[in-house]
Amino acid sequence: MANMKIKLNTLLGCVLISLSGLVGCASQPITASVQAANQVDSLHAQVERLARQLFDTSGRINPDAPLAVGTILPSHLQSGKSLPEHQALGLQMQESLVTFAAQAGLTVVEFKTLPAVHINAGQDIMLSRDVEALSGEVDLQYLLTGTYSVQEQSLLVNLRLIELPSKRLVAAATDYLPKDVAWSQGKVMSRNQMLYRGEY
Repeated sequence: MANMKIKLNTLLGCVLISLSGLVGCASQPITASVQAANQVDSLHAQVERLARQLFDTSGRINPDAPLAVGTILPSHLQSGKSLPEHQALGLQMQESLVTFAAQAGLTVVEFKTLPAVHINAGQDIMLSRDVEALSGEVDLQYLLTGTYSVQEQSLLVNLRLIELPSKRLVAAATDYLPKDVAWSQGKVMSRNQMLYRGEY
C-alpha cells in the first residue's frame, strides 16, 4: 500500500511538471497576442476621444450627406503614394474613425468597395485598394482626413472634416496619444521625425 502511494505521488509529480512545462511554452505567444489585442483596443479608445472632440464641434454638418474617411498619414509625408513602415497605425486610425462616424449617424461611404464580390479559394474580397478595380466616381460632400506626428513619448494627431466642393473646414480636432497605444514601450523611439526600432 505504501509503495502504491509513493508511485501515485511520483506519477502525479511528473504530470504536474509536464503541465507546467507546457504552460510555460505556451505563455509567450499567448501573452504576445493579448498585448497586441490590448494595444489595438487602447488605440481604438484613444481615437474615440478624438472623434468625439471632432464631432462635438461639427454642428453644421448634414448627417445625410455622403462622407469618406481617409488614411491618417504622417505629417512629414508629402505624398500618399507610399506609406512608411508603420502604415498599420494610420490604417487602424482610419478604420476606427469609420466605425465612430457610422455610429454617430453620419452617411459613411466605403469608397474601396468593389463593383462585385471577388470569390477566391478561402476568401471573399469586397474591398480593394486597386484603383483600376474600383468604380470611377464617388459622390461625396465631406472628407474626414488627418495627420500624425511622432513625438518622443506621444503621437500628435490632427483630424479635420472638410466640406466639398468649397473645401471649407467644418470641424477639427487635435490631441496627444500615448505612443504605447501603437507600440510596446521601449521598442520604438523617434529622432528627427524618423522611427528607430529597439531590441525585441
